[in-house]
Amino acid sequence: MEIDEWAIGQRIAAHRARRGLTQAELAGLVGISLSMMKKIESGDRLVTRFSQLIHFAQALKIRDLRELTGVPLTVAPPGRHTHPSVDAVHSALMARTRSGNQPPHLDALAQDIERAWQSWQQPSAFRYNAVGAQLPGLIDRTQAAVRQATEHDRRRTLRLASTLYQLTRTWTKRVGEYELSLLAADRAVACALDADDPDMAAAAAWNLAMILSAQGKVGHAREVIRQAIDDLTPRLAQPSAARLAVFGGLHLLGATVAAQQDDRSEVGRLLEVAARVAAKTGETNHFRMVFGPTNVALHRMSTTIDLGRVGEALAVAEQLPIDRAPAVERRLTFHLDAARCYVLARNDVAAIHMLQRMHRESPEEFRYSSVARETLRHIKARAKPALETDLRPLVAAANLTD
Repeated sequence: MEIDEWAIGQRIAAHRARRGLTQAELAGLVGISLSMMKKIESGDRLVTRFSQLIHFAQALKIRDLRELTGVPLTVAPPGRHTHPSVDAVHSALMARTRSGNQPPHLDALAQDIERAWQSWQQPSAFRYNAVGAQLPGLIDRTQAAVRQATEHDRRRTLRLASTLYQLTRTWTKRVGEYELSLLAADRAVACALDADDPDMAAAAAWNLAMILSAQGKVGHAREVIRQAIDDLTPRLAQPSAARLAVFGGLHLLGATVAAQQDDRSEVGRLLEVAARVAAKTGETNHFRMVFGPTNVALHRMSTTIDLGRVGEALAVAEQLPIDRAPAVERRLTFHLDAARCYVLARNDVAAIHMLQRMHRESPEEFRYSSVARETLRHIKARAKPALETDLRPLVAAANLTD
C-alpha cells in the first residue's frame, strides 16, 4: 500500500479538530509556524520528514501512524533496536563517584577523546559500535578529571569535558536516545561556559540546538542559535579561523530551523551569511563541527526540501561534489536527503541508489536512523517488481518488518 502524502494534511486537520486544538496550538506543539501548519493541512506543503510526522502523532496522541499515513506504521517501528552501549553510557553520565584517587592524565585523556572523534567522523562499518564502546570509559575518566582538577588545569579539563560531551550528544542522537543527547548537550554548554571559552561555548550551543530541533523544539533551538550568534558577533573584528567556522555553522543550523518554521526570507539570509563565511574559511572541521562550501551546499539542498521546492533541491543535489565532504556524517546526510528528495519526486530508482551508497559507507545507519528506515519503507510500499532485487538487501539491512 502506498502512502498518499497529500492526504496526510487532511488527516492531521481531522485529528486536530477531534482533539479541540486550533491550528496555532498544534503548530506550537509540533514546533512549526502557523503559516506552515495551514499549508500542511491544505495540502500546499507535504510533511517531508518522518521526525515531523512523529511530532504530529505525539501531539495528537496517536500511537499508530496509519491514522495519518493510511498505511501500517507505528510510532516506534517494529525491529528498532536500542544500541547495546546505551545502558553503559547512561550509567556513566549519571555516575557521581569514581573509585580511586589518582587523577587521570590529561594528555592521555585528550588523545583518547581525539581518537574517539576521529573514529566517529571516519568511514567504518563499525563506527557506532567502536565509539559506543569507548564512551562509558571516557565519560568516567573525564568526569573524574573535572572533579579532581586543580586551579592550574581546570580550564583545560573543562574544555576536554565539553568536547567529549559534544561527541556523546551526537552519538546518542544518532542511536535515537534523545533525552540522553539533550543531557550531554546541556553539559557540553555548561563546561564550555565554565571554561570561559567563547568559541567552544558557541560550538556547544550548536550541539544543543541540534538536539532541540530534532525533538521538535524548534523555537527553543532558534533562540539558542540566535543567542550564540549574538555572543560571537562582537568578537569578529579579528576572528580566528575556528571562530569564523563556528559562526558560519551556527548560521547553517539557523537556516535549517527557520526552514522548519517556513521562514523563507530568514533561510535565505542565513544561508547567504554562511556562504560568505565559507568562502573565507574553505573546508574546515574546527571543534569537530564540519563547515565549508560543501556544507553550505548541503544545507541549501536540505532547506529547499523542507520549504517544499523539490525540483530546486534536486538541482542542487546533482551538482554537489559530495566526495569532498571531510566527514562521513556529512556524506551520509547528503545521501539520505537526496534519497528522500527523489522519493518526493517519485524517482525510486535514484532514491534506492542513494540509499545503497549510504549503506555501503555505514551499514549501522540503517539500523539506528529512523529517517533512513522510513524512507526505505516508503519506497517499499510502492516499489515495482523490477526494483525488488535492489530493495531486498536494503530491507534486510534495515531490519524492516511488514
